[in-house]
Amino acid sequence: MRAVQSPLQSPVSLSAASFAEWGEAISTNFLPLDCSRPAGGRFYGRANLAHFAQSVVGDIEVGAHRVTRRCQHAEASDAGYFKIFWQLSGRSVIAQRGREAALLPGHWSIYDTAQPYSVDMDEGCRALVLLVPQMRGFGWEAATRELCGSALPGMGAARIAASALRGLLHDTIAGHQLDHRAQAVLEDSMVALLETALHGAMVPDGVATHQRLGKNRVRSMVEYIDAQLHDPELSAQHLAAIFHVSRRTLYNLFREFGQTPHAYIQSRRLDRAAQRLSDPVESNCSITQIAFGLGFADAAHFSRVFHERFGVTPSQWRMDKNAGNIAMQHA
Repeated sequence: MRAVQSPLQSPVSLSAASFAEWGEAISTNFLPLDCSRPAGGRFYGRANLAHFAQSVVGDIEVGAHRVTRRCQHAEASDAGYFKIFWQLSGRSVIAQRGREAALLPGHWSIYDTAQPYSVDMDEGCRALVLLVPQMRGFGWEAATRELCGSALPGMGAARIAASALRGLLHDTIAGHQLDHRAQAVLEDSMVALLETALHGAMVPDGVATHQRLGKNRVRSMVEYIDAQLHDPELSAQHLAAIFHVSRRTLYNLFREFGQTPHAYIQSRRLDRAAQRLSDPVESNCSITQIAFGLGFADAAHFSRVFHERFGVTPSQWRMDKNAGNIAMQHA
């Protein structure tokens, strides 16, 4: 397989005049696949693709046909991907690992491009498709094995992810490309949202009461953290006291997110700091004021962890974002 290329500076728009042309365009710009369709009749295929960080998203509208990912495609791949498929209109049938499911508008599914699969799309099918490198979706293998060939309800985190990706495509087609740092932030957000969606989809309907309570408790903790980011006393010990749980229970609850409570709190503070540094309304606030206002007790520590997260210092981030805002105002 041709590896999905590094982020492009412009989107790719495809419009095929023939079925053979469509198959070649998809294999070249997305993933190598075998394409087939019922004999007779005209075929149409349209797609807009956008690359961000190491991922690629596409909005695809096609006539009736089947795509098949075979063993030889996967064996020739340089890297594996997780493929997430949201049904926007029409109907599709996805099959992998001996299971298949019909997707109607509002459904989504996930499958592993390192394993054979097929997708049958009816006439007038429109779908949003996301490719995420498996090294970015670390730990998704178990969920994908369990959920492939399933129609999942497009609610909550999955719907938020789809909405953000459609917004990205719209802006990219309009000529507003994200810089590399913004692409990395977006990819991190997509991975986090999809991890949440996959975890929720794996919980069976008959889940034990204590698991439901645990999930609700974590949700309450997350809401509390977002409301208290300004408090320098916000910590794992503080959370345990407020929610009347042991430190061990607290860490077990946050293990579902793959983070410690401290790491989650710091991540949310850094996300909020990046937002404030990007906001022209906050331009009169110094970086130190923003850091202290988000619970950081030391400006040097804030600058160091910000650079570790985003690859630039807070002042560089602010200058880049302000330059972008000025450019947009004069565009």
